[in-house]
Amino acid sequence: MTYRDLRYLRLRVDDLDAATDLAAGIFALMPGDRDDSRAMFRSDARNYALCCSVSEDPAVALSVARPEDLDRLESRLAALGHASARLSPEDCAMREVRQAMSVVAPNGVTVELVLRPLTSGWPYHGPRDAGIRDFAAVSLACTDIPANEHFWTEGLGLRTSDYAGEAVFLALDEAHHRIALYPSAHDGILGAAWEVATKDHIMRNWYHLQKLQQPVLAGPGRQPTSGAAFVTTRGPAGVLFTYMHGMEKGSEVTARAPRQFADAALSHCAWGSPTHQPEFLGRTEK
Repeated sequence: MTYRDLRYLRLRVDDLDAATDLAAGIFALMPGDRDDSRAMFRSDARNYALCCSVSEDPAVALSVARPEDLDRLESRLAALGHASARLSPEDCAMREVRQAMSVVAPNGVTVELVLRPLTSGWPYHGPRDAGIRDFAAVSLACTDIPANEHFWTEGLGLRTSDYAGEAVFLALDEAHHRIALYPSAHDGILGAAWEVATKDHIMRNWYHLQKLQQPVLAGPGRQPTSGAAFVTTRGPAGVLFTYMHGMEKGSEVTARAPRQFADAALSHCAWGSPTHQPEFLGRTEK
């Protein structure tokens, strides 16, 4: 399958104001459309990259290029025993897309496959200069890694770029990964990452989080797999929110076979920054 991009993440929250305080006030995403049940946030030219909802289930969305891509995916998923459903015009309008279908991954997260999502005609302006340029990746917590890797690769057509222990990094375009699967004691959405303009912005945001006494859950560090520098805090719904810079892209990623990194913390952070997040510790340090 050829996808256009990783499009958006939807999180289920209890309080839209509290979610806005974290997403915009702390992390510096730009508040966008909002009503009584959902609040949307921008990070780039798309009309939203993050939706916080008090009524809808968590979901991650990928955008396809053509209507027939949805037909192909529907048949492909059905052949593997995964039932999908077309979204109604009303549901598509709420998601600001022309067409969409949904399917539930083995870890219980809904995946929405969308066509012609809305792009904003206005530039992104965050509440502060955090350097945010793009919506980069989503991490998923999985109690059954093989089943989830099979779903994403054989069902949705993503390709495996690397392994770190049992963690799986999945690509849908020229970037090292857009979806990462982490072995975990629970299922669900683990985290999301946004690309920032420079490595300097990683450090600036680290200092900013410290100044506000916000938890730094991982980093500053560098992923040996993707080459990206990062720092991670806590976002809405308890999900990990990461600033990231320098993820490998292009032929150096697409031309090579998946590599196997050790099942150790240093395979998730080459700088050795301390973390208590169990998914980033590796089997040898748990």
